[in-house]
Amino acid sequence: MENRMFRTALLGVGVVLLTLAGCGESAAAATDEQRERALAAGFDVDQVYVLELDAYHLAAGGNGVYGDSGYQAVYASAQGDDLRLTVERAGLDDDTCPALPVPGAEGVGVTVECTRDDDGWRRVADDREEYALVRDGLLVRVSGIGAVAGSGLIRQAALDARPATEEELDDLLPPLREVVERGDISGDSAPDNGVGAGG
Repeated sequence: MENRMFRTALLGVGVVLLTLAGCGESAAAATDEQRERALAAGFDVDQVYVLELDAYHLAAGGNGVYGDSGYQAVYASAQGDDLRLTVERAGLDDDTCPALPVPGAEGVGVTVECTRDDDGWRRVADDREEYALVRDGLLVRVSGIGAVAGSGLIRQAALDARPATEEELDDLLPPLREVVERGDISGDSAPDNGVGAGG
């Protein structure tokens, strides 16, 4: 009886630990200020993902808002090609996949070929390839020039993409704009042309 209770207790602890680990992977550890900075830039802080690749590094000024409210980051290599990471609050299915453009291949008449691959999608448009998957309600995509980066690297980069840490968020997010308050300037820097009582 005691052994059975002990095994049950261990099982309960294991379930709790697995649940906590899953929560840690699905949300970035962000401060209130970082959440505010992200919203001011046009996206939610949990959409800020990062790639860790030996041959690709975040391009200067290469991250920011994507579309209406998504996040993007461009990683460049010494060869001059790039990998583009985009994170949006969206899904993907058989109907929407062909209609969603691949970043860098949005020309007129460019078609997108979609192929299911385990839990994700392999997507090809012109010379660019992309791997897309839905994770915790976010559509995470990584695209690049297939002949240069290679399908395997693009797929693995998407699978390994992760939320930014608190320290990384500090480096990635733009600072909040300071509001200037002056006698003849309102909060949005517009001149105050009001005339006093004396005209």
